[in-house]
Amino acid sequence: MTTTPTVPDRVVGGRSLSRGWWIAAGIIVVSVLVPPVSLLLQVAGNPSDVIIPVERLLQLFGSTMVLATAVTATSLVIGTATAWITNRTRIRFAGLWMVVVSMPLVVPSYVAALTIIGATGNGGLLSRLIGSTVPTPYGFVGAWLALSVFLAPLAHLIVSPGLSAIDPATEEAAVGLGSTPLKTFWSVTLPQLRPSLVSAGLLVGLYTISDFGAVSLLRYDTFTRAIYTLYQGQIDRGPAQTLSAILMVVALVILITERRIRSRGRLQGRKPARRRQKVTLTRWQTRIAVGFLSAYAFLGLVVPAAVLGFWLMRGLSSGQTITSIWPEVGRSLTVSVTAAVVATVAALPVAMVTVHKSSRATTMFETPIWIAYSLPHITVGIAMVGFALSWGRPLYQTTALLLFVYVSMFLAQSMSATQDSIRRVNPNLEEASRGLGRGQLSTLVRVTLPLVSPGMLAGAALVFIGVIKELPATLLLRPNGFETLAVRIWSATGEGFLTRASFSGLILISLSIIPLLLVTVRDLRN
Repeated sequence: MTTTPTVPDRVVGGRSLSRGWWIAAGIIVVSVLVPPVSLLLQVAGNPSDVIIPVERLLQLFGSTMVLATAVTATSLVIGTATAWITNRTRIRFAGLWMVVVSMPLVVPSYVAALTIIGATGNGGLLSRLIGSTVPTPYGFVGAWLALSVFLAPLAHLIVSPGLSAIDPATEEAAVGLGSTPLKTFWSVTLPQLRPSLVSAGLLVGLYTISDFGAVSLLRYDTFTRAIYTLYQGQIDRGPAQTLSAILMVVALVILITERRIRSRGRLQGRKPARRRQKVTLTRWQTRIAVGFLSAYAFLGLVVPAAVLGFWLMRGLSSGQTITSIWPEVGRSLTVSVTAAVVATVAALPVAMVTVHKSSRATTMFETPIWIAYSLPHITVGIAMVGFALSWGRPLYQTTALLLFVYVSMFLAQSMSATQDSIRRVNPNLEEASRGLGRGQLSTLVRVTLPLVSPGMLAGAALVFIGVIKELPATLLLRPNGFETLAVRIWSATGEGFLTRASFSGLILISLSIIPLLLVTVRDLRN
């Protein structure tokens, strides 16, 4: 989630950062490159005797890209519609609706799959309500539904600032020349939204091709499901590593393509000079808008809560007992909070270097972190298993290695939020502190950190949400007996214990809502 800077991006002239900032940033950047470099070295240095047929590779590539395209298109349509309604119209309770349509983001893909499985089939909630068995939509349809509904908030949160940043004069000029509102949207508004739409599409697309939980539980064959099957089913890890490397390359190609497309668009860096007049909807238009928002909130929030609650109450009423979940809750909170704190601290040097000395050279510090963020998590897990077995045996199946992977995967979220906050700080305040005799460390502690702390907390909240929901890397790297809420949901759903999985799902969603509320409320204020 990004916001529009109220203070222009700055380069602090006449003052260079101390060498310590650059050294710290360099160490962090090198660290996040360990997984991709390690994976490539493993594939190149340990050729496998098992050859993956080209037909199989093409089939996996096709099924993965079809799903990614469908989910991205659907999420962009939903997210753009909710963003336009809540930002451009005089709909009542617009701020509340903004928060509501963001909430499905806390639902992990495997919980979304659990919702579909629990609502359909024999004994499912939907089957009971209509009095007839509704087949479970295994395969493409189920995976598409599970991912589209719960990834649309990503598009909403990225498109909303883009809509707010468009100068209203451009749209008013088009209307003044006789253009209809619909034609103005397609010919004026949408082209200016291209950078936001491309960024949103990138995040949704990368999430889809890296998703493991939904496609596995709903039995749709993609790269991630095939990688995990090969990893679990063979002693030779070479085929799984090869597929992981291929998937990593696909993700990097998407990332590079997005950057080139976005560079051709003009990003709106500042807020418009004057406030936009919002659209007043007619009565029937208001009903359609409210109905659309309500339907989405129903699918994204009410249905998951209802299905999970149904299976929980059904299990309890039939005499089933739920084993203690507090150890899993404790482990999930511990690793999530620890990773959030470490990522926040690690992001600060990189943010300071890239903001205070913005140049082509400093992009070398920023780009690897975004590359690490774009990598499918199952490929990172495979890479770090091989790394630990080959070069760091004492780290194998340790919490320290798991935390390192968490931080490297989600560091970009903390870095982005911290960069945004640093850009908002008036550089004159830091210069005034230095002019009064304060050193860099004293200025950092007394001036900079208090001013950027809201952004750092927002970044920590995003990392917390990402870590507590993380599944594939946790499955591959966790110590023996180290179960988190995500692992418990995965294993219980796979074994058919929907009551146990539902209870864990409700707890996981509850723990994720508070951090997301902090972030969305902050974005609304900005």
